[in-house]
Amino acid sequence: MGPERGQVRVLSLDGTLWGAGVLVAPKGAAAHVLTCAHVVTTALGGSSGELLVELPGRDWAATARPLAEGWSPSPSFDTPEPGGATADSCDFAVLALESGQPPLPGGCGPLPLAPCGVPQGQRVAVIGYPRGAPAGLIATARVTGVGGPCPEWVQLDGLRTTGAAVERGFSGAAVWDPVRQRVIGLITAAHSDRTAKIAWMLPVETALGLWPPLAGAVRPAGPRPCRPPAVEQQYQLADELLDVPQIGYDSGRALREALPAAVRRNIRDHAWPRQQLQAVVQACMDHRDGCPALRAAVLNLGGGSVSALAAAGTLDRICCAAESGSEGGA
Repeated sequence: MGPERGQVRVLSLDGTLWGAGVLVAPKGAAAHVLTCAHVVTTALGGSSGELLVELPGRDWAATARPLAEGWSPSPSFDTPEPGGATADSCDFAVLALESGQPPLPGGCGPLPLAPCGVPQGQRVAVIGYPRGAPAGLIATARVTGVGGPCPEWVQLDGLRTTGAAVERGFSGAAVWDPVRQRVIGLITAAHSDRTAKIAWMLPVETALGLWPPLAGAVRPAGPRPCRPPAVEQQYQLADELLDVPQIGYDSGRALREALPAAVRRNIRDHAWPRQQLQAVVQACMDHRDGCPALRAAVLNLGGGSVSALAAAGTLDRICCAAESGSEGGA
């Protein structure tokens, strides 16, 4: 399952595409759409009225109107005046579907939400509709920290040098956590320098404060099956550990010593740094308490660095036992 079953395109009534939106099911209410305030204002041309939302490729469309009680305007991208308030400008809008709309196609429906939580380098996926790709373009990123034009926003850093970047046409799109299978935010803006591959999202927990009925759409993630990580995943984690300066400088020796004796005694010595880190990963995967111990050691040595958080995020994705140690954050 992915966000495509409940993500819509937002258009003006003349069919011009302006951005994306997320179908949600508030408690005790019909389906609504979450999007950005700037998507709504540009689509309406500064006037009040109706918008069109549609599921790409599913022969379904509906008209919708913005709700006054579910609205937070866009922040200014200029330097704010000293002492000026920016927290109340989150770029958020709720659309209510007009009555008498056609039923949703089979397999489509509101998406489950979950709080973003403390950014820890977790990977996310986003489907946007930039010019030239009206059916959708997928971008991948890491959740890296709080910041941007609005203090409530969270920064996303693009993962690949050659992959798609979040750009115009992604506004309002669901930020999808593939591990929890939940929407954790909405894309709000992208950096003006596309080569930077930096974007921002409004996290779900902020949206809950802006429109309380949204709490009914939050769904706790169910337990995921614990499967042994693939060898390729272990190699990826070893390479990411090697990228942490406090770990790579001595080929992982300090990391090894930071592990409990019951874990590190099974780690063989290797002359090559990459092999040494692979041995550390393998030993931690094989021991019942190895994953939480490795996670704690990585964050203790690497602190809040991007490389350490990236390695911890990868560990959380490939090792179920690591989740028991993930509540404390960095």
